[in-house]
Amino acid sequence: MTAHDSASAAGDAPLLKALRAEHRHIGAIMGLLTQQLNAVERGDLVDPHVLYEIMDYMVMWPDRFHHPREDLIYDHVADLDPDAAIDMRELQREHEQMARLGRKLLLAIEGWRSGETAGSDMVALGREYIRRSHEHMNLEEEEVFPLLNAVLGPGDWRELAADDSLHPASDPVFGRRVQREFRQLARKLRRRLRRGVERGAVTEWVGVEAALESFEVLSMAWQNGRVSTLDHLSSATRESLYFVLDQPLRAPLLCAVNNTRLGLGWLQDMSEIYRDTFRDLGRVEQERRDRLRLLRRSAPVGWRRPSP
Repeated sequence: MTAHDSASAAGDAPLLKALRAEHRHIGAIMGLLTQQLNAVERGDLVDPHVLYEIMDYMVMWPDRFHHPREDLIYDHVADLDPDAAIDMRELQREHEQMARLGRKLLLAIEGWRSGETAGSDMVALGREYIRRSHEHMNLEEEEVFPLLNAVLGPGDWRELAADDSLHPASDPVFGRRVQREFRQLARKLRRRLRRGVERGAVTEWVGVEAALESFEVLSMAWQNGRVSTLDHLSSATRESLYFVLDQPLRAPLLCAVNNTRLGLGWLQDMSEIYRDTFRDLGRVEQERRDRLRLLRRSAPVGWRRPSP
C-alpha cells in the first residue's frame, strides 16, 4: 500500500475500514494456503485438516458474509452512479465465480484427503483460487474502494451502516473467539506470523517451535474460556435484572433456575475447551515427532540423533 493509499484508507468510512481489514485477513489465509500447497508439491508433511479448514473457512465466512456485504454496497453505488453499474455487476459476478471455485477446491481437498484426487490436481486448482483471489482483492483495493469513496457521501455511508445486513458477523478465526472447527487454522496462522525461520531449521528449533505452539494452544484455550465465562456472566446479570424488574416476587426462583441453566452451559463450554486443548496438544507433539523423523531420514552421515 502506498502513502497515498494509506492516507485514503485513513479517511475511510467504518464499513470500508472493516472490508479492508477483512481483505488483510483473507490475504493471510491465502498466504498460508500457498505455504501448504507448496509443501504438498514438495512432498513435505502436511496436516490435511489445516488445508480443509482453510477452504472451509473461505466458503463459510468470506463467501457468506464478506462478499454479500460488498455486493450490497455495490448495489447502492450502481443506483447512484449508472456509469459504474456495469463494473459493480461484474464484481458481483466475480464473487459468485469465486464462491463456486472455492466450493470446487474444498471438494478437491476432500478428494485428496481420501486419495481420490491427485495432489497435483488439487494444488493446481488451489493456485488458481489464490491467483484469482489476489487479483480480485487488488482490483477492489486499488480501484473500487476509491470509487466508493468518490461516489458515496457521509449520508450514504450512514444509510448503509443502518442496514442490519451490513453489520459484520463474528469472524470464526479472527474474531474475539476462535470457533472449534478452525482451531488448527488459527494455530497455523499465528505460527506463520510469529516465525521467520526457514524450512529445514535445526533440530533444536523443532522443540522450541513445538513449545511455542503448545503455548499458543493454551493461550487460545484461555482466551476462549475467558470469553465464554464473560458471556455467561453477562447473560446471567442481564436476565436476572429482567426477572427482578418484570416479576419481582418470582425473581429468586427464576434467577436460580436460569443461573443453573447458564451454569450447565458454561460447564459444557469448559469441557469442550478442555477436551479440544488436550487434543491439540497431542497434535502438536505428533507434529514434532514427525518433523524429527523427517530430519533423521535426511540427516548426513555422522549426524547425531536428538532424543525425542
